[in-house]
Amino acid sequence: MRVTFGTKYNQMNYHQNTLQNKLNSANNKIASGLKIQQGYEDSSVFNQDLKLDYEINTLNQTIDVAKTAETKTLNTDKALSELSQTLTQFKAKLLQAANDTQSETSRKAIASDLKSMKQHIVNLANTSIGGEYIFAGSKVDKTPFDSYGNYYGNNETLSALISSNNLVPYNITGEQLFLSRDTDKTRLITTNIKLLNQSKLHPNIMEAPNNNIPSQEVFITLEDTIRDLVGDNDDNTSNDGKEYFYIRGIGVDGVAFKSKFAFDRGYENRENATTMKDLLQKIGQEFGNTSQNKVVDVSLNAWGQIEIKDLRPGSSSIQFHMISSDKDVDDISELYENGARITNYVQSPFMTDYTLDKIQSTKDYYNHAQLTFNTTFITNKNTLADRNTMLDQIVSPDTDFLVLKNTFGDDEKGMLKVNVKDTSMRDFVKKIQEFYGPNLNAEFTNGKLILLDKNAQKENKNTELSFELQTLGADGQKTNGLATDFKTQYDQTYFTNKGSKLMGNISQSLSNGMAFAIAETKLSEVSGNNMENQSFILKLQDHNGVSINAKITLDSKGAYLQLPNKDAKKEDYIIPLYKPDKESLQAIETKSNEVTYRQLMDAITIALNYSNQGAKELEQASQPISQEGKEAYENLLDKSNAKIDVNLDTQGRMIIQDKVTSNTKMKFMFSNEDSDDFSYEGIKNSKKSLVLNANDAITIDQPQVSFFEQLDSIIDAVDRGIYRPGNFNTYNSDMRNIGIQNGITAFDHLSDHIEKIIALNGSHGKTFENIIRRNEILKTQIESMKAENIGIDVAETYNKFSNLNNNYNAVLNSTSKINQMSLVNYL
Repeated sequence: MRVTFGTKYNQMNYHQNTLQNKLNSANNKIASGLKIQQGYEDSSVFNQDLKLDYEINTLNQTIDVAKTAETKTLNTDKALSELSQTLTQFKAKLLQAANDTQSETSRKAIASDLKSMKQHIVNLANTSIGGEYIFAGSKVDKTPFDSYGNYYGNNETLSALISSNNLVPYNITGEQLFLSRDTDKTRLITTNIKLLNQSKLHPNIMEAPNNNIPSQEVFITLEDTIRDLVGDNDDNTSNDGKEYFYIRGIGVDGVAFKSKFAFDRGYENRENATTMKDLLQKIGQEFGNTSQNKVVDVSLNAWGQIEIKDLRPGSSSIQFHMISSDKDVDDISELYENGARITNYVQSPFMTDYTLDKIQSTKDYYNHAQLTFNTTFITNKNTLADRNTMLDQIVSPDTDFLVLKNTFGDDEKGMLKVNVKDTSMRDFVKKIQEFYGPNLNAEFTNGKLILLDKNAQKENKNTELSFELQTLGADGQKTNGLATDFKTQYDQTYFTNKGSKLMGNISQSLSNGMAFAIAETKLSEVSGNNMENQSFILKLQDHNGVSINAKITLDSKGAYLQLPNKDAKKEDYIIPLYKPDKESLQAIETKSNEVTYRQLMDAITIALNYSNQGAKELEQASQPISQEGKEAYENLLDKSNAKIDVNLDTQGRMIIQDKVTSNTKMKFMFSNEDSDDFSYEGIKNSKKSLVLNANDAITIDQPQVSFFEQLDSIIDAVDRGIYRPGNFNTYNSDMRNIGIQNGITAFDHLSDHIEKIIALNGSHGKTFENIIRRNEILKTQIESMKAENIGIDVAETYNKFSNLNNNYNAVLNSTSKINQMSLVNYL
C-alpha cells in the first residue's frame, strides 16, 4: 500500500478535529459546570437529572403550599388570640357582676359591656382574609355566623398536600371553635328550687310554738334532717310518718329509670334521724353508685340545691327529676286526688297537660286554718294566671263548668258551680266568699287558689274543712279539665313556643353519652334498650290549631302512627312507618329496634299536618305494609314537609319549624304512655322511655359546647340579676337560667375550650413550620445530589482540558512542521 501525502494529511486532520471536539467539550463543561448539554450525551445522567429536578420542583411547590398554609394558621392565631383576650375581659366583668353589692344600674351597665364583647366575638368569628372566612369550614365565601351566633358554615377540614397522599389540616372550623365536644369534661346538673331549712323558717311551728322566734331563711345542709327538708305541722319530732320520694331520669348508662323509696321523717333522737346526707347517698345509688364504684357525685351546693356530676369524662347522659310526698301512691295523679302534700325540687316554665278531673285541697303545714291546691294555674298562652284571667283560659277546651265542692260532711249546699266562659278568677274568688259566707275567705295569688277557715283562725286550731276542685262538661259529666302542676310534672310537657318554632329541651344522646343523635340514629341506640312493646303519646295542636291525640306504637309487628279517623264512628288510622328511602321500590317493614329519629320525626310531621290531610289519603296510608301504602305514606309526608320541618339541632334537641307563618298555631307534647306510673310494672318498664322535653334538672356544664347559646344565658343572668337558679319566684324562662354563680363555672369551660383550640391551631402552625424546614433541608440535599450527578469536578475537568490543549497544540505544531517540509529537506 502506498502512503501518500494526502493520507498523512487526512490522519493529521482527523486527530486534530478529534482533539478540537474534545477540547470544545471540556471547555463547555468548564463554562457550564455541567457534564452534559444534551440528553443523548449520557442517558443515565440525564434520567437521574430529570428525576432530581422533579423532586426539587415538588419540594418547592410543597414549601410554597406550606408557607401559604402557615400564613393562614398565623392569621387564625391572631384572631384566636384576640378572642382569648376578649374572654379574659369577659371573665373579669362576670366576676364583677357576681358581687351581690352591685346596684341594678351598675349590673345593667356590666350586662351591656358583656353584650358588646359577645358581638365582638361574633365579629372575630366572621374574620375574613383575602375575601375568605377563616372559620367557615369549606364555605369560605359565605359569612359563617349571624348576629345571634347561629352557624351557617360546615365542619369540613381544609388541608394542604405536603407530599404524596399526605394531607395536613390548616383551618379551624366554626363548629370546632364554638360547637364541639371536650371529652375531658363531665356533665354537671342541678335542681333549681332553693331548699330551706323549714325548722328555721317556721320555728314557731316546728320548734317552740308561741315563743315568737324570728324566722330565718337558712339553706338546707347535709346535716339537716328530712323533717327539716319537707317540714312538719307541729313541734313533735316523733309523730311523723314516712316521706316518699319519686325519681325519674336517665342514668350514666343512658338508660331511663324510675325509682320510689321512703325515708322516716320522724325521730326520737336527732342523732338517729335520717339526714340529707342519707338522701343524697340514696340518689347516688339510684344512678348506680356502689360501695366499690362511684359513677356520679351527688352533693348540696351553697344554696341548698342538689347537684349531680357524671364522673365519666365526655358523657352527656344523666337527667334528674324528683318530687316527694307524705303519701305512697302508684300513680302521681293520685297525689292530686287525695290532697297529699307535695315537695318539689325542679321547676320549668313548660305547659302541662289537662289530665285531672279533680284536685283535693291540702292543709297548709304552717297556717292550720289555710287550704291550698296542688297546682299552679297557667293559662293556655303559658302565662301565670292572675285575678283577671278568665276561667276558660286555665281549663281544657271541653270544660264548661268549674266546681268547688265542700267535701267535709254531707252538706249538699257545699258545691259552687260556675260557668268558665264568662267568669274571671276575680269573679270566682268573690263567688266563693259569697257562697260560703264570711267564715271562709278566698284569695288568688301567684297562680294559687287559697282558702282560709276564719273560724279555725279565730280559735287558733286546725281547720276541719276540705274542698275539691272539679271540672264538668256541658252535659254535666266530668272532664279532664285541670292541668297538673308545672313543678311536679316530668315529661308530659309541651315544647316551648319560639314564634315559628317549637323547641324541645332534651338532647338526644347516645346511650354511651359520647355523642348526640342525628336523623339516622336509631331510637334503640339512645334508649339503650329493646324498644319493642313501647308506646308514645302525642298530644298536639296541628298546623291549623286543631287539637288531636295521636300515638306511636312499637311492637313485634313493626312501628305505627295512630291518628283519629276523620269519621268519628270509624276506627283510628293505623299508619305503618316506612323507611325514608324513595329510591327503593320495595315496601319494607320497620322493626321496633330499627326505627330511626328520621322516621319518628316524619311521623310527627304527618301528625302535625293532620287537618290538611284528606280522609282518602290517610285511609290509603293506613293499609298493611304494601307498595301502594308506601306511596300513600310518602305523599302524606311530602305534603306535610311543605308546611312543617322537624329536625334535630346540633345539640340533639328536636326542633319543629312552621314554614308558613311566623307565629305558629302548633303545640306539641311527646310522652311515654306510663310516665306517671310508679307501680312495680311501671318502674320496670321505664327503661324503654324516650324523652324529648322535660322538667328536668338544669345543666350547669357538659362536654358539648354551645358557645353563643351559653354566653347568651350568662349575659341574660347578669342582665336580669339572676345570681343562682330559682333566684326569683316568677313563672318564665328565668327558672331554667343557671345564674351568674353557675355561669362562672360554665364560662371557665368555654375559656378552656378556646385555649384548646388555640393550642390545636398552634400545632397546625408548628407542623407547617417543621414541614418548611424539613423540605428546605431535603431540597438542599437533593440539589447537592443533582450537582454531583450532572455537575463537573472543575479541577479534574481543567486538568483534562490542559492535557487536551497541550496535545492539540502538539498536533498543530507537528502538522505545521510537516506542512513546511519539501524535497529540499531530503537532498
